Amino acid sequence: MVAGSGQAPQERVRGVRVRGIYATAITRLLLDNGIPVVDASDQIIERFGDEVYEGGVALVTVKDRDDRRGLVIVGAKPLVNDVLEALRKALPLSPLVVMPAELYATYLCRVIGGGMVELPGGVKGQLEGGGVKGELVVAHVVRFRGLTPVLRRGVMVVGEYARLVEGARHSVSEHIRGAERAMLLTLAMRAGLEGWGVRWRSSARRAEMSELLEELHALRRKAERVKESAGALSSPEKLSEGEVLAFIPLALEDKVRLDRVRGRQVSTLKYHHLFKACGERYSPLVDLLESFCECCDVNCLSKRLLRSIIADLRRPLLTVLHEKPGEGVIRIEGKATLLSLDPPIFKLERRIRGGGTYDGLGLPKEEGDRAVSLVTPFSHVLPHLYFDREGKLKGVYVNVNTPIEPCPPSSVWYIDVYVDVVWTQEGGVKIVDINKLRGAGERGVLSPAAVKKFEELAAQVADKLARGHDIDSLARLAVELSCEDKSS
Repeated sequence: MVAGSGQAPQERVRGVRVRGIYATAITRLLLDNGIPVVDASDQIIERFGDEVYEGGVALVTVKDRDDRRGLVIVGAKPLVNDVLEALRKALPLSPLVVMPAELYATYLCRVIGGGMVELPGGVKGQLEGGGVKGELVVAHVVRFRGLTPVLRRGVMVVGEYARLVEGARHSVSEHIRGAERAMLLTLAMRAGLEGWGVRWRSSARRAEMSELLEELHALRRKAERVKESAGALSSPEKLSEGEVLAFIPLALEDKVRLDRVRGRQVSTLKYHHLFKACGERYSPLVDLLESFCECCDVNCLSKRLLRSIIADLRRPLLTVLHEKPGEGVIRIEGKATLLSLDPPIFKLERRIRGGGTYDGLGLPKEEGDRAVSLVTPFSHVLPHLYFDREGKLKGVYVNVNTPIEPCPPSSVWYIDVYVDVVWTQEGGVKIVDINKLRGAGERGVLSPAAVKKFEELAAQVADKLARGHDIDSLARLAVELSCEDKSS
């Protein structure tokens, strides 16, 4: 039986395409929520049989981020909303960042100067080529720079098999090659679409020629209506639907949740997804060890591999990758020494350039200052101590975050959760940016459960910091606030 053939004719099924190291776990989650999985890979078909569809049309795609530390979700409403709701429920401690405009949507924008435009709802975007201040421009979103949409002049409309773009050249998805690619380009050229370019999507390879041609003509009619509608408007407006683009950087606890979900389908080590995210050196080793799960102690296998990954970090320089949800990554690099092997604690030392003030502390940065950071894998906190040139402690800044994850060969990574705790001689202990944490909850970036957890962590840090703020006390604090999954 062809995968999925017992449920419905495959060519009529609309659903979600899933790819990457999280594919098995995400497929199980989607199916449990009644969401069809289509265009399934050979491995997913082998693991799920006729629960999934080999064919079908993917209206939503869930895949790895480039660094494998999170998920990218892109696709059409309303299905993409169902997917995001299912993932939010299953991954309560990970941020959900939804882009402020729809990818490939067409907007009527107002030029506000400096190459920037205003979209509906006050969203600011960047217009390629700029424009005259006050001008109303029809443009479509082609990509994002951080949270800022980048737009290109002209109309774009989106279908299941193709996108139609005003003034563009015909092109084909990189996933379609050879004779199929040539056939689709020929079809686009012969479709009578002067002034419009066709971008064939990967789903086009599974459709009949008649369906493809019918969609092209429907998209042309829709695009012309969009152009006409813009002339009657006098303020920013969305003119055609695009695709929701969202990102979920995965907290370690949620990676472990996905391990358990995957374990319902195939043999899975704890920290499977953490190991896979560590790169090609560890990926085949995980696969090999999981083949021994039926005859060996699974926890022992997992702990030994974890120990190997942490040992890989013992290098002269260590880089901390501090990810701010939706805002990118700040890199902190310093000289690293191992303070403790079990539990692992690294001391990261940096020289500070003079000028400006320390964030949260309100103290001046002075030449000769030295920063010491205590990096403890799996800890929810990263303490930073700042000393003057004589070695006197100026202040302490404790970052609250998702558990710190080892990223061999020379990095660690975590997600910042907005709130931090500081200490100075003059001001004592303070929790800072608690309103930013709560604001992230109000915007839906963090779940109520995550906001509650991180508020409680900040309160614990404040209590401990009031009792001691030397290196030994802060090292103990980092160990005490390691995630509960660390040793189980």
